[in-house]
Amino acid sequence: MTCRYWSRLVAGATCALAPLLAGGRAIAAAADVTSAEPAAPDGLGNHQRNVRLEIGARTQFIKGSGFDPFSTNDVLPQLSLGASWAFWSRDLLSLAAVAGFDYGASSASLRSDKASIDVRRFLLAPEARYHVLRVLALTAKVGPTLTREAAEVSGPLGTAMLKTGWKFGFDATAGAAVEVWGYANGASTKPRLWLMGEGGYGWTSAMNLTFKPQEAGAVPQRLRPLDLGDLSVSGPLFRITAGLSFW
Repeated sequence: MTCRYWSRLVAGATCALAPLLAGGRAIAAAADVTSAEPAAPDGLGNHQRNVRLEIGARTQFIKGSGFDPFSTNDVLPQLSLGASWAFWSRDLLSLAAVAGFDYGASSASLRSDKASIDVRRFLLAPEARYHVLRVLALTAKVGPTLTREAAEVSGPLGTAMLKTGWKFGFDATAGAAVEVWGYANGASTKPRLWLMGEGGYGWTSAMNLTFKPQEAGAVPQRLRPLDLGDLSVSGPLFRITAGLSFW
């Protein structure tokens, strides 16, 4: 009687626990599958979200007549520095905040005088990036610029005439960034080397170039002010830079 009672009790408990045991095994199997899946199926990780420092060259073609006294080929070469922070991403798309600084100068002969110009441009802009491949991203950005222009005309007697101004503008560019060195693992914190190229258009509001002697006590070389018209540092541009990204 006692043996038969305990046999029935064990059999009933086994039947009651069987669904729970089966459910536990299913949950454990699902957990194993989930943990085996990578957090980022595309493996981008720090290929996409990073901080990047850049250095390179920017070349702008300026066709306006106001630039002619300062150049013989309508080209303004510039040193280009930049920093960006890719703070948002979704799938293959990411968004970065970009800060840039460009410096360039040009000079030419203006009859018996020498004319030179110094240009310093500051940029703040958002940049959209789309990863076609893990190591290749297409880029596009539009942002405001603030440019300091300093134009100078020096005469044969050594009297210099200077005109400076701060001008607002914008840059609109598109290009591509290629990762030429770095670990394939998107979770790696090691630096990555990038090469970037972009082209577009830069526009800056015009500055009037009416010159007066730089020093109040200087003897004027002309009876009338020297008027070279208006200068707008605007035109097509391209930029090539190399950069290191970190995270």
